[in-house]
Amino acid sequence: MNYAVILAGGKGLRLGGDVPKQLLPLAGKPVIRWSVETFQSVDEIDKIIIVGEKNSLETLKAMLPEYDFPKVISFIEGGAERSDSSYNALISKEFSTDDLILFHDAARPFITPDIIKSLIAEVKASGAAGIYIPAVDTVTIAEYSKVISIPERRQVFYAQTPQGFRYDIIKDAHEKYKKGLLNIKVTDDVSLVMARGYDVKIVNGSPQNFKITTDFDYKIAEFLAGNGPVK
Repeated sequence: MNYAVILAGGKGLRLGGDVPKQLLPLAGKPVIRWSVETFQSVDEIDKIIIVGEKNSLETLKAMLPEYDFPKVISFIEGGAERSDSSYNALISKEFSTDDLILFHDAARPFITPDIIKSLIAEVKASGAAGIYIPAVDTVTIAEYSKVISIPERRQVFYAQTPQGFRYDIIKDAHEKYKKGLLNIKVTDDVSLVMARGYDVKIVNGSPQNFKITTDFDYKIAEFLAGNGPVK
């Protein structure tokens, strides 16, 4: 089976308000509802798991009622870090070894069915894949306000979500990390899987699949939501 895990545990502090960004209104519906509606519409997605902050779970349930989202099977509490929230989803039920698990940030409302389908196809073929877009700006590596190096731009990509994995691969990576066997700074599930020694394939994303992090991002999202995606 193919599972979508929607990570909705962020507090939205960089937006400057008390309401988590995934719960903010966007063209008449909460930010999180945009992506959940998309996953709900994709035939290849069998079940959806929502991971949220403890104090937001009841609000999330009200925003995503069963009659609109029959694929949503559970609302579970997240952890202190993103990796903890992902792991909580992985142990929330009995999965089969060859189930596919897709992790998506609730604050990315404009994910498309085509991207989801492309990711599923790649994960079925290779076991692990993520959504990326080529960097359009020059990226600089710096330390203590000093430029150290400038990577060649053709080798630099911006990471998006969803990120997808066969269950045995992602569970193995998380368990090794929990046991202290992976000495890395975790930024996402791909970093864990790579540290465990698995290859991760790239699937093309879209600039419109951006994450709402700042107030500026939110204003762009409001424009897109009100006017439709740019073709």
